[in-house]
Amino acid sequence: MYPAKTHSTESIGITLILLLALLTGLDALAIDMYLPAMPALANDFRASSGRIQQTLSIFLAGLAIGQALYGPLLDRYGRRLPLLLGVAIFVIGSILAALAPTVEWLLAARFLQALGAAAGLVTPRAIVADLCDLNESARIFSLLMQVMMIAPIVAPLLGSYVLAHGDWRLIFWILAALGIAGFLWGLREIPDSLPAERRVPLSFRNIVQAYGRQMRNPVFMAYTLAGGFIFGSLFTYISGSSFIFTQHFSLTPTQYGYLFAANSVALVLGGQISNQMLKRGTREQHAMYLGIIVHSVAGLLLFLAVRTEIAKLWVYFSLLALAVGSLGMVIGNLTALTMANAGRQAGTASALMGTLHYLLSAIIGYAVSFAAAGPASLPLAIAVCGALALLLSLMAARLITGRSGPINHVT
Repeated sequence: MYPAKTHSTESIGITLILLLALLTGLDALAIDMYLPAMPALANDFRASSGRIQQTLSIFLAGLAIGQALYGPLLDRYGRRLPLLLGVAIFVIGSILAALAPTVEWLLAARFLQALGAAAGLVTPRAIVADLCDLNESARIFSLLMQVMMIAPIVAPLLGSYVLAHGDWRLIFWILAALGIAGFLWGLREIPDSLPAERRVPLSFRNIVQAYGRQMRNPVFMAYTLAGGFIFGSLFTYISGSSFIFTQHFSLTPTQYGYLFAANSVALVLGGQISNQMLKRGTREQHAMYLGIIVHSVAGLLLFLAVRTEIAKLWVYFSLLALAVGSLGMVIGNLTALTMANAGRQAGTASALMGTLHYLLSAIIGYAVSFAAAGPASLPLAIAVCGALALLLSLMAARLITGRSGPINHVT
């Protein structure tokens, strides 16, 4: 059991941070590990690349819906029980995906898998918001992201290795095993950071009122929508990059795995830069603005390079790595700012934030899947999503300036 609030990462403990990173990373593993297998899935099911990309879009939709369901449960039953339940659902969905005889079955299994993984996204944010103030939560969210990004570094390489020695179904069996490991570890380590006196009775009226309060909070909503466009940009890269590099640039799945891992390293480095800036006194907003601007400009330059036919492989990879890496300066800070302006019910706020993030990501990814095939749509999506995220973040900052000032932590 942990205290209701603290200002030190030491009281949370590195073991808990690692566990939260693993559980948060279940969705990243479920996304990234099967990316090298997407062309194989298309061949196996005799489906188009757009149809297979929909297995990612439906996963994001499941994450969005799942997070909305977990929010009220977290504020009613605490943090521990809903998280363990979600991990168990993730394991079941992974097993069903491994057994999928048709693409329709796989789509349904991916949706169930996402419903379970959603608990690993909502609950860690709520636990950190329970225990930490704005500055510490920004650093922990950034650290969680960096630890979690081990998944995109390792997962595509592991997926490529599995494909070299087996088929795509083994990938989902491995995901099920990882979920079981997280469940057993969580039985020992997951705290319940929400005191009983702060829990809210579960009723339809309370749920509607809780979500209504958050949706009427303009600062929270502006930051949340900004995060939705950031994640939309990231998942557009995740869903489309395998086809661009394997089909347009003729890379093998293994080569693509190394490239994807390199971009993940760039994302981790971006997070390290952000943490160093915070330690030296840079405000969370300023580090975030810099990351969004670099992300948008890199996407625009890459789009222009493609349109002028000068985007060779190294040019495409370099600018894409810059665009992806800059998000390391954005995600942790933007998450901390969103939760700091959320109010008392951190579970509901985390759920609404995650729901809108992944719903918007699913919509953006689904729309891009209908765009003309080729390397131009990805950088264009990055530039547009980045510009919209910057606009919304500036709007949130202006709203904060217009009231009493930023909220460091709401209890």
